[in-house]
Amino acid sequence: MKKKLGFFTVILSFFFFGITSVLGQTPLILGAFNKKVVPNETVCIGIYGRDFEQILSMQYSLKWDAKALKFSKIQNYGLPSINGSNFGLNRTKEGILSFAWYDAGLKGITLPDGQVLYEICFQVIGQKGSTTTIQFTNTPTVIEVSMGKGVLIGLNTEGGKIEIR
Repeated sequence: MKKKLGFFTVILSFFFFGITSVLGQTPLILGAFNKKVVPNETVCIGIYGRDFEQILSMQYSLKWDAKALKFSKIQNYGLPSINGSNFGLNRTKEGILSFAWYDAGLKGITLPDGQVLYEICFQVIGQKGSTTTIQFTNTPTVIEVSMGKGVLIGLNTEGGKIEIR
């Protein structure tokens, strides 16, 4: 019985130290800029990063109210190795965009705080006086961020607020 208890203690120790090393990392912060818009306007919202240090890969979904914003395009790529193939566009009519990216050099990328990673553009179709948000979600693409050497880190988000005036 003592051997089994020792084995479980070792397993729990590895688990604890593994979690501690992940929790000890500064999480990546991703956000969408706030905008004030008018109906029928085309608006592009910058998606930015903070604490973007040695990021090797990331994936997530963006969600918005499809009754207020109609997806138009992605532009102004500001992240190395990013292009249109990093985006899943098949659910944009529902207000969902999937995103997955990795550093093609496999070294991890560091960017200055506030660097725009890309812009997502919409046609404003919502009613005057309404508000919608752009949210980072775990559905359908699971949120995951890794640093160099495959260390998973957390993601904190700052969703954008779009006011239709």
